[in-house]
Amino acid sequence: MKKNVFAMAVSSLALVGCSVQSTSEPIDIVGKWNIEKAMNVTTEKATNPTFINFDKDGSVNGNASVNLFKGTYKLNGDSLKIADIGMTMMMGPSMDVEDAITKALNTTTLVKAENGKVYVFNEANDTIMVLSK
Repeated sequence: MKKNVFAMAVSSLALVGCSVQSTSEPIDIVGKWNIEKAMNVTTEKATNPTFINFDKDGSVNGNASVNLFKGTYKLNGDSLKIADIGMTMMMGPSMDVEDAITKALNTTTLVKAENGKVYVFNEANDTIMVLSK
């Protein structure tokens, strides 16, 4: 009887252990994404089409409306860190869009993929960028 109780206890623990394992797929952000919105500013009036391109090698580049940017990124699960950002320094008519994208790039912490879009969040869990293919 003791052996049966022990066997049932071990089986139960094995089942509990299996039930807490995560089965979520990693977020795939590699590729070119259109920036639809940054810091609640739409990019409709941008001087140039706004985009961000995540390369497989960990580099990132894009257009923030007036200026081009490049840097690095690290994605670990849903945690996203963009760093080492360099940017051209021109002035233009849509600097409000440019400033919003720049601020979003510098405060990125999390990403979530949903319905073909990627939502980027800051540390306070505010949506700071919306990206689409």
